[in-house]
Amino acid sequence: MTRERWNGRGTVFALVLTLALVGAAPALAQTPSAQPPSDEAVWTALSMRGQLTETGSWRWSADTLARSRDGVNTLDFLFEYLMVSRGVGEHATVGFAYAFGAGFLETGTLLEHRAAQQLTWAYGRRARVSLRNLLEERFISGRDSLVLRDREQLKVAWPLVSRGRLTGIASDEVLVQADARRVSTPVLDGNRLFVGVGRRLTPRSAMEVGYLNVLARAGSHGHRRSHVFSLSVAATL
Repeated sequence: MTRERWNGRGTVFALVLTLALVGAAPALAQTPSAQPPSDEAVWTALSMRGQLTETGSWRWSADTLARSRDGVNTLDFLFEYLMVSRGVGEHATVGFAYAFGAGFLETGTLLEHRAAQQLTWAYGRRARVSLRNLLEERFISGRDSLVLRDREQLKVAWPLVSRGRLTGIASDEVLVQADARRVSTPVLDGNRLFVGVGRRLTPRSAMEVGYLNVLARAGSHGHRRSHVFSLSVAATL
């Protein structure tokens, strides 16, 4: 009797298709006249990572996020995310973070501080599936109450070449937000659907580049859709 080897391609295809459908669902549910306004943007992220202990059980990361709107004409968002994390078991990691930065709106600058707690689960070596839950407590200037936001992300990565230096990546993230005084009435804060490729640059660095479709709240004007060129670079020290 011969045993067939499962290489995970069918599962990866199914997950990527699911991500595409989930990300497109908000748009498909709207009539053409109700489609949100849209623009183009560029999002960049630079991540530095390292070990806090010799055993590597505790790790640190620092992410610098910069985003534009109206193409590259206007700086929209500048943020720094600092996190410590620890592996729990073979597939799970917990993390605790502090973040600070500013959003540059047409009406003025908003300063923001965040505390965050993260739980991630990942499985697979060549084809890899990961789930991330990120809970943020947001302190935004000009608001008299704490804002809570829950971010749920599903991400799939699979090799595009045999040596594994180039990978295909697809992810979808749903963001739900609530005022701390009205936790029972959360609202959809946005959705982020990404399709792109990743490449290992050196044994200790890698990059991801691709298209990001962003649906985000636009104050009292409902939601706004952005077509984003996304670039992130990560290095381990």
